[in-house]
Amino acid sequence: MQKDAIREKIEKHPCYCKDAHDKYARIHLPVAPACNIQCNYCNRKYDCSNESRPGVTSGVLNPEQALEKVIMIEQSLENLSVVGIAGPGDALANPTATFQTLRLLKAYKAELIPCISTNGLNLPDYIDEIEELGISHVTVTMNAVDPEVGQHIYSWIHHEGVTYHGVEAAAKLLERQLQGVEMLVERGILVKINTVLIPGINDSHITEVAKKIKELGVFIHNILPLMSKPEYGTKFAKDGVPEPDIKMIAKARFDCAEIMGGFDNVMQHCRQCRADAIGKLGQDFDINSLSDEIINNSSAVKAQVMNIHRAFSSKAVQERTSKASRNRMVLVAVATENQYFSDVTFKNARTFYVYEVSGWGAHLREIRTLRYDDSDACIKLSGHLRNVQELLNDCSVMVCSVAGKSAVDEMRRRGIIIDTTGGHKVLEDAAWHTGMKRLKDSRVTA
Repeated sequence: MQKDAIREKIEKHPCYCKDAHDKYARIHLPVAPACNIQCNYCNRKYDCSNESRPGVTSGVLNPEQALEKVIMIEQSLENLSVVGIAGPGDALANPTATFQTLRLLKAYKAELIPCISTNGLNLPDYIDEIEELGISHVTVTMNAVDPEVGQHIYSWIHHEGVTYHGVEAAAKLLERQLQGVEMLVERGILVKINTVLIPGINDSHITEVAKKIKELGVFIHNILPLMSKPEYGTKFAKDGVPEPDIKMIAKARFDCAEIMGGFDNVMQHCRQCRADAIGKLGQDFDINSLSDEIINNSSAVKAQVMNIHRAFSSKAVQERTSKASRNRMVLVAVATENQYFSDVTFKNARTFYVYEVSGWGAHLREIRTLRYDDSDACIKLSGHLRNVQELLNDCSVMVCSVAGKSAVDEMRRRGIIIDTTGGHKVLEDAAWHTGMKRLKDSRVTA
């Protein structure tokens, strides 16, 4: 990509351009709570206002709430240029919420720069959506380009229904990251690589990361110091892994600048922002300062945007329903804890939203709940299996985020398919996608 084209793309993005960070503001929308990997330096905290670091947020928003928040902030904050989704989990482990939020924002104000952060595990699967929505800046966290090093950074990864550990997990993650970054660069999307410098683990390996990403055509490298204070509650904090000192960070940035082509290609002004950060870098905006007039006006604007978005979406809905059989129906039970996403494992599932799914769409029939008192808190899996089966005995499919093989096999034997591919999706979307898969199965009778 030509330098002039790059300069034009980054001039209003405070994370990609050091000259923009004190001129333009950004807002991070915490719509992505789930994560498909567990980094040893990460501990996500919700409803937290006293820590400023990635993975922390005061609450999780759904896409409509996120839209309204942007509308409110834009009326009160000068030079808002970037809308980013950076957690508190992973943007692409929550693709439905992430992309729905960005579609609404595109309908509201296309000039806002959409930006996402991801660990890269699901990146190759969503390149088309990223390009379609005009997401021009993608940040990928890549901490190692050698699985032998990576195995000490990640506890596990979860991909396509399988949980990996150790070297196998690090190798799978790296393979997907490299593939995804290459695809982004090929499509002219600017890529920033975040690398957490972890003393004694990857501190002597950072330059190898820089060499590889330079080879791939990455625009900028951001080297972040490990945050490992005891109160953060991470594995590295509990293990006593120290934070790097200023000299160690400076040396790593200097060495990588030589590889990347200069200090303009190594970010040095990062603030390691919260998942709900608002304002210029280092100058947080106080959302409590919003006036009642702005709040009320934002609700009205949001309603208008939602109407516009639904109008644009109606053709797609009509096409979807015309292709599906409208004379067949299945019941799909979606397990949830927060009543918005399919965000709970089988063994912890207590609340189920039961949908009727047909070619006409997914329609909520009822909410069913397992009532366990304190004495049942440690109920055995066999008892839980029986209770779930009895509660959902008329359902064809149950959706949850994670399920063990024994649960999958036993529920299948009792006539209910457990589907984890709908995990971490919005409830209605999870019901629709899993239900339509079931309807297309020739074994489902009309």
